[in-house]
Amino acid sequence: MLRNKLIVLMFGGGVLLLVASALIGLVGLPQEPGGSLIIRFDPVKNEAGLLGGSGTFFGLLGTVAFIIILNFVLALEVYNREKFLSYAIGAVTLLITLLFLVASVNIAGIN
Repeated sequence: MLRNKLIVLMFGGGVLLLVASALIGLVGLPQEPGGSLIIRFDPVKNEAGLLGGSGTFFGLLGTVAFIIILNFVLALEVYNREKFLSYAIGAVTLLITLLFLVASVNIAGIN
């Protein structure tokens, strides 16, 4: 599987998107301790719909990192029996990290 450039590219791209999300979180989020972080903003009501701390954001970052590792191990195990499933797992991993990147840009933009 590690010789297959497409799967390596999908998982490598997912890791790079996760690193970009972490950098956006480190640079774009407020650094004061104990301050609340707006996770979701409702523009119709003009109020914050969901509040949390920076620990919430980095907890989500850890969860996405765990998903990437788990999907990589799963694709590694399945590759010799079902290559299409490994491609699907890699594509879904790339999609999940892309969605997390969009969410982190959105959260950093609101705050």
